[in-house]
Amino acid sequence: MNPQYFSITPQDAWFFRDGRPYNHRESNQAAVESVFPPPARTLTGALRAALARTNGWDGKLHGWPKDAANCFGNGPNDLGQLQFTGPFLIRENETGATEALWPVPRHLLGRSHAGHWRPLAFLQPDEKETETDIGRCRLPRLLLPAGQRPDGLKPAGTAWITAAGLTCILGGKAPGAEMLHRPDTLWQFESRVGLQRDAATLNVGEGDLYSPTYVRLCRKVALGVGLEGVPNNMNGLPSLFPLGGESRLAQAESWHGNPVPNCPPANTFKPDSNGFVRFIVVLLTHGCFKNPAPFLSSGAKIISACVDKPQLIGGWDSLKNEPLALEPFHPAGSVWFCEAPAAELPNILAQNGQWLGDYHTHGFGQIVIGLWPSKSPLQQ
Repeated sequence: MNPQYFSITPQDAWFFRDGRPYNHRESNQAAVESVFPPPARTLTGALRAALARTNGWDGKLHGWPKDAANCFGNGPNDLGQLQFTGPFLIRENETGATEALWPVPRHLLGRSHAGHWRPLAFLQPDEKETETDIGRCRLPRLLLPAGQRPDGLKPAGTAWITAAGLTCILGGKAPGAEMLHRPDTLWQFESRVGLQRDAATLNVGEGDLYSPTYVRLCRKVALGVGLEGVPNNMNGLPSLFPLGGESRLAQAESWHGNPVPNCPPANTFKPDSNGFVRFIVVLLTHGCFKNPAPFLSSGAKIISACVDKPQLIGGWDSLKNEPLALEPFHPAGSVWFCEAPAAELPNILAQNGQWLGDYHTHGFGQIVIGLWPSKSPLQQ
């Protein structure tokens, strides 16, 4: 079954909390900044609840109707027949066409100038091993064009890249600078002040003042998500549904693009003298696993990696009315350099766009497959 993609925009602004407590009358009520994009589990919970409402649920805590529970799951990690993609971003470009955006892979380095980040070099495993606190391993090293200095080179951080730009990277080539977008061109943070009043007396007391920082999307930018598994005899996603803190409304519209880039052709993966092919695994969404190689092939092994520190992600169990435990996830944009026997390449390439690890039905752990960067100077 092919996924159906949706473009989701706020009616006003959104607030998505992270894993830290944010409870009434606690001390941490000032300048609490929204997380964006929201964790996949936050988004899928809102979408599943919206689907349940359009299929007979009255919104009360006694549970969903039987048919809805069979299709949409029963609990925070039982998603029934559903599989989600994303979250990603959707942006309308200068020609009026829309394109998907993903976090920039961390093996691409560049330098900022006049507020713009320009890609200049790739990282690739060194041929020599280095003694480290985890043993001898091949650390990433710079592939610099002639005449370039490494001064100031660093990953793009929280920047985003178009699906076309990501396709270039998967092919071992540098994307154009116009394919990269800073977060402040996609969304802005907006501070607000709130006051909680007693519902009966309308009085306020100590600790009732709070100041969350909402996220407001820039013009022509939307949150993207893919959904598959809704039976034809059931109602689909409604056009309006609550999402995030204070149940702010979100509007969903069908989006007819394809956010997941294709992997390079099989004939571009050249076996070495030992009959092994080299490939990279790029994480599109946060992933909960220790090692991606066993999911891909029995003979695959990791040579090196460009991975940022883990992000702690929790969630909310609406049935038990309690938070889910925080767990470490590899952040989106993480890159693993791998090798595998050439005979296993077709099975590996078939994993492009698939999901690895725990909680994958939420959309966590989606990957794409690409080439190691060329040893020649960076190409565009």
